[in-house]
Amino acid sequence: MTDWDKSKLPSRHVTEGPARAPHRSYYYAMGLSTKDIQKPFVGVASCWNEAAPCNTALMRQAHAVSEGVKAADGTPREFCTITVTDGIAMGHEGMRSSLVSRDWIADTVELTMRGHSYDALVGVAGCDKSLPGMMMAMLRLNVPSVFLYGGSIMPGSFEGRDVTVLDVFEAVGAHAAGSNDMDSDKLRALEKVACPGDGACGGQFTANTMACVSEAIGLALPLSSAMPAPWTDRDGYARESGKVVMDLVAKNLRPREICTREAFENAAIVVAATGGSTNAALHLPAMAHECGVEFTLRHVAEVFERTPYIADLKPGGNYVAKDFGEAGGVPMLMKTLMDEKIVNPDCLTVTGKSWGDYLEDMSFDETQKVIYPAGKPITPNGGVVGLWGSLAPDGAIVKVAGLEKLQFTGPARVFDGEEACIEAVSNREYKDGQGLVIRY
Repeated sequence: MTDWDKSKLPSRHVTEGPARAPHRSYYYAMGLSTKDIQKPFVGVASCWNEAAPCNTALMRQAHAVSEGVKAADGTPREFCTITVTDGIAMGHEGMRSSLVSRDWIADTVELTMRGHSYDALVGVAGCDKSLPGMMMAMLRLNVPSVFLYGGSIMPGSFEGRDVTVLDVFEAVGAHAAGSNDMDSDKLRALEKVACPGDGACGGQFTANTMACVSEAIGLALPLSSAMPAPWTDRDGYARESGKVVMDLVAKNLRPREICTREAFENAAIVVAATGGSTNAALHLPAMAHECGVEFTLRHVAEVFERTPYIADLKPGGNYVAKDFGEAGGVPMLMKTLMDEKIVNPDCLTVTGKSWGDYLEDMSFDETQKVIYPAGKPITPNGGVVGLWGSLAPDGAIVKVAGLEKLQFTGPARVFDGEEACIEAVSNREYKDGQGLVIRY
């Protein structure tokens, strides 16, 4: 056991001295002992809900985090915050709630941590905006913190092949177009098996992209994003995250010492190298803003432009998150990028080691097929690029991974909302050669 000195920890305001007897009485009411109250309090924040499978495995993992905190002589305090899941929200007015939810997640985690004077934070998130929202809270609070991704979904099986929700989206398009290969019965059969259980979308969409960011930027344990959500082996990473956050409390190692300008560059490099979500170009500047680092959309785009695209991941490539993890995940990706001097090896991680030290004894696995050597990339530039011009004077981000045609000239068909555009496409109310633009 550690003899904790709480005189400099936030929880002293709710646990120490005769004046805090009423506060302590509440903790006794919840089953804590005197020794528990004398230990550091660790907030274990979870985005658990039943809105989508991305979030349904998070409570299990939050409980495992608490086990790790207790094993390392801390006192965990679990709480939940909201999530708006794009997979359910998109295609209708609900999508207007999505980006806003990121900031509300950061705000609610901050309020809970400050209001109850917790000393450290482990944040468990699984979907879209909840990952950057949780990391924004860590950078804003600047208490010892560890991030844990809830994990991706396993692929489903349909007609003898692996399928994901991306196949369902494509099937909807084929059905709307009147394809003989996708009638209503086949579409219903596919939708029932495409998503077989817990976890976030398996392609390199926002969740898996920001999970990679959490590792690359140093806030998550290396390789902790790799395993799919249903695998209970993930709970080992959860328990270890709880133990590691107690090490950070002892060392007083905080997120802003880890997430430097160079660390944000490493994170952007990993986004581009994996053909990641365009949303990362919104989230990285927002995270940087929380800790006073200047890292704008222009900076993100500059990093993207010079980064090789090396991970063959859906939707632009052939593999899903589970395959990426089995190939070595972010550490393997970082290794080949480091070998080519593309990432900064001196950036710290929550392990207390720099990436260079962590990867020192690792060799790049030439036998796996998912991650290309950085010296022999799929394409020499990142799978995501920044654009500036009359359509987007303040900048725009476009995912080009897997695209063959990179220029377009033609008339614009402009819609005032997503639903109007979807209706027009479904009814084939457009002409060949038109570009479809959704404003607002």
